[in-house]
Amino acid sequence: MPKIMHFLNYDEEIRDTIPYYDSFHLEAINLVKAINSKPEIWLDTGCGTGTFIESALKHFPDTYFILADPSIEMLEEAKRKLSISARVTFLEPTPTQDLLTQGIGNFDVITAIQSHHYLTKEERGKITSRR
Repeated sequence: MPKIMHFLNYDEEIRDTIPYYDSFHLEAINLVKAINSKPEIWLDTGCGTGTFIESALKHFPDTYFILADPSIEMLEEAKRKLSISARVTFLEPTPTQDLLTQGIGNFDVITAIQSHHYLTKEERGKITSRR
């Protein structure tokens, strides 16, 4: 099977594996709306295929999004999916723990849905303690 087919089915496979997966996205969007209804800059790390930000773009029309993922293939799929939006920038393939060393600025929102579960407790602590 060609690589592109795998990524076209990726979101569908996630939905088959994790019941109510789309609810994670909707609840994250609702949480952001409740805390900061007009964020200016949003970092989504572990962006995968960009499906979450595809939805967030509709809910936050004035927000600028920066996407990161360690997988070049996932980033390429996200770029394909979100290429029409001038409000999206992609970082080079980078895991979240390496973003800390890149001098990346401050964000109103940082999300990492289903992307840090494979890290050790210490790695998750390091990532989530950044202020």
